[in-house]
Amino acid sequence: MSRPTQVGVPVVTTEPSTKENQVVVVAPVVRPRRAAQRADEAATEALAESSPDSSAEEAAGGNSGSERTGLTERLSQLLVTPETRGPRIRVGVFWFFIVLAAATSGRVWTAAVWAVISAAAGYQIVASWQREQIEQRQQVEQSEQVEQSEQVEQSEQVEQSEQVAKSEQVAPALSEDVDTASHRLSTGGLFRLVAAVGAGLMPLAAAYSTGMAGAALIVLPLIALLVHLVFGLRPSSAAPTLIGIVLPALASISVVLSVRAGLWAGLFLVLAVSLYDAGSFLLGADASSRWEGPVAGMIGALGVTFTIATFHPPPFSTASAWIAGIVICVASPLGQWLGSFFLPSAGAHAPALRRIDAYLVAAPLFLVCIWFF
Repeated sequence: MSRPTQVGVPVVTTEPSTKENQVVVVAPVVRPRRAAQRADEAATEALAESSPDSSAEEAAGGNSGSERTGLTERLSQLLVTPETRGPRIRVGVFWFFIVLAAATSGRVWTAAVWAVISAAAGYQIVASWQREQIEQRQQVEQSEQVEQSEQVEQSEQVEQSEQVAKSEQVAPALSEDVDTASHRLSTGGLFRLVAAVGAGLMPLAAAYSTGMAGAALIVLPLIALLVHLVFGLRPSSAAPTLIGIVLPALASISVVLSVRAGLWAGLFLVLAVSLYDAGSFLLGADASSRWEGPVAGMIGALGVTFTIATFHPPPFSTASAWIAGIVICVASPLGQWLGSFFLPSAGAHAPALRRIDAYLVAAPLFLVCIWFF
């Protein structure tokens, strides 16, 4: 028997028609496919709500990781991979004996040796920046030539009057002459000579007295800046010359003043830095990582430190010797980074600066240890 229900769906039943079964409530049917679709939609919405936070966290983690990786790569690029081609090993051994003999002989011979190497380093620093300026100017000139050729092609299609063309050509010609003259002057040999003389005078002043060394550090850079201003150049153009004077002078003055403080102070500095250079060069030349050379150099410097701390010759005690030795170990690679930072590139040609770059930070800090510890 078929009968209507509350939901309007006919229901077939075999029971007799009574008052109890006149009203039949039929529950709504939930289809399995539709339920699965609703579950998928709910899961998609929940994932969409939580994904911005998780993606932001992943992006932040990725950015921090990339920043740490980028910093490590930049620091490793400032480290110089030693070159074994040519007579570099023989030159290094010769330099070691010269510096050691000068430190043993006293402050006068030390100042003479370091005056020569400082002058060469200052000359090469300025020369490397001048080569960089020449290359940049050549690139600018090439781009200007390309632009001029394009302008000529456009001007052939558009007619212009002769007066307008002449007025546009007079002023640029004069400015180009002035720029060319200043460029030739800034890239000439005058400022290389100024840097060499200034850097060479610094250790000689330190051999005379500590006060004279301080006065030279102030006066000589000011003289170099004045020379640039006299020739009508901008003060910013004096930056390579100032770097060429001050950067080698920091090492040479500190070495001379260390020798003035005592024989064993000068020998400690020279031996520790020389063994650092030797370890960094010999093991870093064929190493797969740029960090292996500096680590090997630090081990060599610690060997000298252990010897000085054991016998503690004056002016060192056991504690002060260890402090000075650890300072040399940490500061020697910093000097290599500093030398690379103040050059146009880490591979710029400045062999004299590379010969003393381990002293750039280590020697001044070692001098501070002698004075205060």
